[in-house]
Amino acid sequence: MARILDQIEHITSTISDTVWPIFLPLLLSTGLFVSIITIFKIRKETTIKDKMKIRDLIGPASISLGAMIGTGAIIGVLGSLSNLSGQGQTHIEAIAIWALIGSLILIPLSYSETLISKIMKQPPKEYIKTLLSPAFGTIYAIAFIVLYIFGFGGFQFSGIDATITIITDRFMGIELAVTQRYLFVVIPLIIIASAIILTKKHDLFINSMTIMIGMAVVIYFAFFFIFVFRTSSHLGTFFTKLFKGLTNPIPMLFGIPLGLVLGLQRVIQTAESGLGALAMAAQESDSEPRSAAIISVIPAAITVIVAILVTSYITSYGVAQGIIKLPADGLARLFGYFDTAVSVTGMFGLVGLSLFTILSGLTTLLGSYYFLSVLLDTRENVNIAIYIVLITLAGTLAVFGFGIVFDVVDLLLFVVSGINVAALVVFSKGKWKDYKLKEKNGECRKNPA
Repeated sequence: MARILDQIEHITSTISDTVWPIFLPLLLSTGLFVSIITIFKIRKETTIKDKMKIRDLIGPASISLGAMIGTGAIIGVLGSLSNLSGQGQTHIEAIAIWALIGSLILIPLSYSETLISKIMKQPPKEYIKTLLSPAFGTIYAIAFIVLYIFGFGGFQFSGIDATITIITDRFMGIELAVTQRYLFVVIPLIIIASAIILTKKHDLFINSMTIMIGMAVVIYFAFFFIFVFRTSSHLGTFFTKLFKGLTNPIPMLFGIPLGLVLGLQRVIQTAESGLGALAMAAQESDSEPRSAAIISVIPAAITVIVAILVTSYITSYGVAQGIIKLPADGLARLFGYFDTAVSVTGMFGLVGLSLFTILSGLTTLLGSYYFLSVLLDTRENVNIAIYIVLITLAGTLAVFGFGIVFDVVDLLLFVVSGINVAALVVFSKGKWKDYKLKEKNGECRKNPA
């Protein structure tokens, strides 16, 4: 069985490494095109100014932040840092600047996709059917569901499993074997998530979880500021290595820097830029297009900071101190990350990291059912069955073959974002003219073809 899993991981990794260097320039160029046209032209001619106070932004933005921040803020970035190290990059800190460069295009793309979705009054699946074809809409829906429930869900199982394993090992003296982790951590999580979905009251649970993840994010930021204050002598080293890595990149196919590919993958994963998730969530609110677009940008920007800057800095310090060894497997990476946090901030760091990992993981696991229910036009019981099958598979591979989950996520990020961005390009190239404002009352209309 282990041999089969290794072969699957090798195949998915090879495909991903081939596809992304080709797709990346297209994503950046089309994303830039869509963002410029949407922000400077489409926005002005298809929407009106709406008065929205800062306090009106806080609630919706917090909910979006709670929903997205668990999709790989620590686990995913650690995996990319390990991959970068394994490919020969000694200055792994460069991933932070590569991700920042990519986010300058991808975060405006988040704004654009939400604005376009609100203008068309259609979620991504529907506007993809309208702008591309029904077949692409179906492919998008299936790929998104597998990405979010299986892919992102696998990250959450891995994070929660590793957190509990670390706590039992470091503070209870109990070293859990792989099978024990699966039986006593992952299986109970699958049962709990399935039970909550079966009660059909998961919305209430997610709302309460969102409040808790908001608190966990505040604690996580407090932990990071304390960490930086106590390790301020490492800041110079961090930025020096960051720029050395930037100027000495590891090339992939066509000379595309590996750090740029990995950085953008994590920005897309954590901030959900270009995936359509933010646009789907925006359809549930009665916000005006411009307000909805702003609400989508705030959590996306915060998530990039949490995911990329915080994780890369702490990892950089851990590597410099010999606490973290890269490359390493998923559990070893997280062990090193936690040990680094505890070595600097003590019990507060352990509690903050544990709360953040577990609460964000549970929120993402349960929140993924929402997207399934939106994207599939099937009976609720069928949706529940699909959800349970996917999270069971995700939980199993999170323990026995996490490399497969990681590579499948990268492949599905390509499929989902590729289809969604293609639809946005079609809209930006001319279809938006069908949604120009009426001159008299400022309402949106769709001109007859």
